[in-house]
Amino acid sequence: MEVSPLHILSVSLLLVSITTSGAASAVCDVNIDPSRVVVRFGDPVTVNCSTTREDVMEAGWEASVSPVKEENSKTAVWNVSSLTVWDAEPKCFINYNNEPRQCVEKLDLVIYKYPESVSLIAPEFMKIGEESNITCQVLDVAPIRYLSVKLYKGDEQLGNRSFTHNSTRFPVNESVPFPVTPTRADNGVEYTCVAELQLELGEPIKNASLPFRMLPIDFEEQPILTVSENVEVNQSSTVRCELKNAFPPEEVQVELLINNESHTNISTDMDNVYVEESFTLDSFEPAVITCNVSLRSLSKSTSRNVQGYVLPEPTLHTEAVLVNHTGIVTCTVDGSFPATTTQRLLLNGSIVNQTHNSTPAQYEFKAEKELNGKMITCETELKLAATSVKKNQSTTFNVLYPPTIKTHFPVSKDLKEGETLSSHFDCEAEGNPPPKTVWLKDSKEFDSSKILTRTDGGVYQLKTMNKYGFATATVTVTVGYKPSEINPAVESVLVLNGDSVVFNCTADGIPAPTYTWKHPEADNVKITTKDSVSTVTITGASSSNHGVYECHAWNLHGNSTRKVTVEVTDYLVPIIAGVVAVIILGIVILIIVLYCVYYKHHKTGEYNLKGKPSSANGSVAHNVKAADEIPLTQV
Repeated sequence: MEVSPLHILSVSLLLVSITTSGAASAVCDVNIDPSRVVVRFGDPVTVNCSTTREDVMEAGWEASVSPVKEENSKTAVWNVSSLTVWDAEPKCFINYNNEPRQCVEKLDLVIYKYPESVSLIAPEFMKIGEESNITCQVLDVAPIRYLSVKLYKGDEQLGNRSFTHNSTRFPVNESVPFPVTPTRADNGVEYTCVAELQLELGEPIKNASLPFRMLPIDFEEQPILTVSENVEVNQSSTVRCELKNAFPPEEVQVELLINNESHTNISTDMDNVYVEESFTLDSFEPAVITCNVSLRSLSKSTSRNVQGYVLPEPTLHTEAVLVNHTGIVTCTVDGSFPATTTQRLLLNGSIVNQTHNSTPAQYEFKAEKELNGKMITCETELKLAATSVKKNQSTTFNVLYPPTIKTHFPVSKDLKEGETLSSHFDCEAEGNPPPKTVWLKDSKEFDSSKILTRTDGGVYQLKTMNKYGFATATVTVTVGYKPSEINPAVESVLVLNGDSVVFNCTADGIPAPTYTWKHPEADNVKITTKDSVSTVTITGASSSNHGVYECHAWNLHGNSTRKVTVEVTDYLVPIIAGVVAVIILGIVILIIVLYCVYYKHHKTGEYNLKGKPSSANGSVAHNVKAADEIPLTQV
């Protein structure tokens, strides 16, 4: 028989209805107020328990402290003036006449206690770059499941540890480590441990440790003692005691002991701290030098023995030698002490002679030019137990020889007016002693820095000399200049039609100018150049020859220009011009004659003539006529 889903659902609802109605008559009606109590250990607590059922026989509290039992009462109050029991576990019970005859409800009770103390524990030395633990220690706190322990770097939280799965109700002590790797930037930064009880009463209850000031260190390097193991007696030497990459450098202490004499004049270079001192050994006895460094309570040390020795300075004997002659170089050392030295002569670093037991070392050589200026060294060496020490003196060979001119000079040289010899000739002369160099012209010294003019061309001699000879070089210098001005620069020429005309263009210049003309194109124009004179010839001039004839004289230094304007005219024009000129001249003469006549016949005045004038005073002109022949007009 098939059962439909709807039929199954109806049966299920019926069963649920029957079960629910039965439970309603058997419900436990227990009300606790407040339902959850959070109380500090030792504080008072009051909690009310009640029911709404009427068939109550008694109500009460079961607890390890202050139990309560009320007959025929629907309420019971658990009241403790000072709760000092961690495991009180109070339960409210109510007994009824009907089923269920007893109902029990457990109080949600939280008893807490502030941490007695919160402290931060750190290693004595926190090394930079090395992980260490900072421990937060919390004492006497309960309950631990509500506790959070946090580590702060300044205001930055670095870690957080909680204990939510720990159900211990009694006070406990808890230590929480936090790994920290310090850096130099952490120097002086404050770290703090904070314990928080989050009891769901609002803000958590906090307690913090005293701040811990981070002072990390870097003290990994070993001290360095810098000093020679062998130092010369009665000579000042330097020793340095140093600690590198130390932090903080200002806290590093450095002590340098020289034969138990303390030196603490500390200097710093970035993160390097050192003491540097000079000392002198006055005997062969070894000196003990110790370098002590410390940072806070940490310290390190290193020592070295320094042995004294004596080694005289070598002496090098040499003289100037004339080229192609023989010279001798001698290397000597004071033979009084020590006797075990070795003397060497080295030419450009290569040994050419060597002697022992303070015997002088010599080197005989032929003086050649190539040897001049090369290094010769006199070296003395003293072998010690584990090493050797050396001293040396060096000089250069001094080979004397006459000068030579290394610069190639041309046979001739073209220069320009306004230039100088020194700007074109750089003489490189070789000789020892260094030669003096002069320029000569016409056997007289010539200043090579003088500004050249067109008259300075000629044969020049460069002479370089020292006391052992001289060398010369000869060069012919041509001083060029641009073409001179052509006079007249501008000219006009009147040419009759059919006539011929010739005009020239010439200029002075070095090199000799080249001539070019610009002129009207015509078949009767001929241009010739000879002996630096350029000539234009116009044969049978016509109107096509009218215009400007422009001459350009040029060379590599510049150019000059002349312009000739040619005007071609007919024969009639000058005749008419001549006639007009004659007429004008005649009119002018006529006007002058008429004026003179008029003036002669109209002049007035008084005349006084006494005899023939004297020729002695020259003030009156002589006349061949007699006085009475001169016509006079009465005033």
